[in-house]
Amino acid sequence: MSSENVVELASQRQHIAVALSGGGHRASLFALGALLYLIDAGKGPEIATVSSISGGSITNGYVGMTTDLRTVSPDGFWRDAQPFARQITAVGTVFAAPLTLSYLAAGAAVIVGAVVATVLLNAAAAWLVWAVALLAVGWLAQQRSWIASRAFDRALFRGARLDAMHAGVAHVICAADLQTAEHVYFSARFVNSYRAGWGLPGGLRLARAVQASAALPGAFNAVVLPVDVHDFEKSPPFTSFKLTDGGVYDNMGTEWPIRLAERLGEGTPPVALATADELIVINASAGQGVVRRRSLRTPLLGEISTLLAVKDVLYDQTTAVRRRLLDLRFRVTRRDPAAREGRLAGALVQIDRSPFDLPDAFEGSDTLGARAKDVIERLGGDDARQAWRDAADANRSVKTALSKIPADHAASVLRHAYALTMANCHVLLDYPLVEPPDDTRFRELVS
Repeated sequence: MSSENVVELASQRQHIAVALSGGGHRASLFALGALLYLIDAGKGPEIATVSSISGGSITNGYVGMTTDLRTVSPDGFWRDAQPFARQITAVGTVFAAPLTLSYLAAGAAVIVGAVVATVLLNAAAAWLVWAVALLAVGWLAQQRSWIASRAFDRALFRGARLDAMHAGVAHVICAADLQTAEHVYFSARFVNSYRAGWGLPGGLRLARAVQASAALPGAFNAVVLPVDVHDFEKSPPFTSFKLTDGGVYDNMGTEWPIRLAERLGEGTPPVALATADELIVINASAGQGVVRRRSLRTPLLGEISTLLAVKDVLYDQTTAVRRRLLDLRFRVTRRDPAAREGRLAGALVQIDRSPFDLPDAFEGSDTLGARAKDVIERLGGDDARQAWRDAADANRSVKTALSKIPADHAASVLRHAYALTMANCHVLLDYPLVEPPDDTRFRELVS
């Protein structure tokens, strides 16, 4: 790796990577709660990169556009976060836009018109009307990702381009290319893919990159973006990306920070980038548990239901494998701190966990045990244990859609993420132990 490609960290101290998972608006809020803790803990100047998937990319894009994480004060970040939290809570994004409602109304009008024509016209004319209606519905369906990006733009990004994000921290929006089964990475000063190498943002709108990262298969069609506008250093064997939700490849956004050193050795980025030696993974997805699949034997519908169930199982298992590998990587680093050079330390913050879970596992007389004891006391001790368990159970069930989230649920997700990030990062990485704000402050943030 050449020295020009990597920022030396002695002066800037940027050595932390944060990865934000997918999971709709639940993930957006969970990511925001974790970032609030990191800034309150004084870790902003140490953050090198924030990579994100899907719902996490909504937060990442907004924060990158509005806030320089290296310099913002804790109070300043809470102020910056408030309009975003209120938008997600009170209105939502995709379904808050008048254009979305008009789009849905247009689709419904086409179907209703065809039904009316069936009643009023003869059979031949009715068949013709239905053929035209189906073509119209098919065309409308192919516009749904464009509609979503316009809704994101109206709700949050106001026409901002990728290069409007603050570049001191690399805010990296991750989408999956269906042609290569690989990620494509979008940031303020670069675009990167394995096949194309390093390129430039090329005037791409931030909302379009975020929507590509959040293009949940089925709900949204593939996002087609031309390759040539990015001035890549390589010539890939295709002329456009065919992008879908970044979670199809990696729903935790960890591939970017883990493989950055390799990518820096494969080409020359247009901006200096800092590699990280600590990784904080904010994962708002949880295992599906037991799901009753009553429709699997229903003719026709059962075939679709089976494919969807298979997709869910594959997703759960691949994500679980990634989590286990991350945990193993972090454990190896903890066991031999003296040999940490070149290794990655870190913490996994999982929405289905209580802030007590990890401290309970480290109670003892060593350094980690002492920090675990401090966390338990700060969280309220045994008197608060069940309340946090109930909050974790409730928050893992918050919907992962792109519609609004009730204020009480939103405040709970934010506070849970804050406390859980604080607990895990203090025990494992000795990050500052701070008092989680009470419910009132989080309710004020979202309402």
